[in-house]
Amino acid sequence: MQFPERDAMTVEQVAANNAAQEQLVRGKYYRFEPPVTATAVPTGGSNTCALEKCTFNRGWYMGLVDGNHIFQGKPVNDQRLIPVPKGYENAPDLDEIMEQLRDSYFHVLFIGGSAAVLDPCQCH
Repeated sequence: MQFPERDAMTVEQVAANNAAQEQLVRGKYYRFEPPVTATAVPTGGSNTCALEKCTFNRGWYMGLVDGNHIFQGKPVNDQRLIPVPKGYENAPDLDEIMEQLRDSYFHVLFIGGSAAVLDPCQCH
């Protein structure tokens, strides 16, 4: 994937972004103050895996990969129409499956725009 925002960072921004890793713990949920707009990879809907800009107020931290802090979460005000996957029409946990398809993977650069604060609610 290409991330033009990361490629255009100054030396100081790269240092600040890398230093943010010291405060983040893999496998924990964080709130973004203020919410972040990020390049996201949706897991469900008509544009599955197509890069799109979305806003997130919360995410589960997966780690630092190639200078990108990777999170998983649901976009704010997600309006996607997600069809029921073929073969899952009668699944007993269909509501849970459909909710999981609202997740996106997204990267955040911590260069002064938003802060990640440990969410007191560590539930999905």
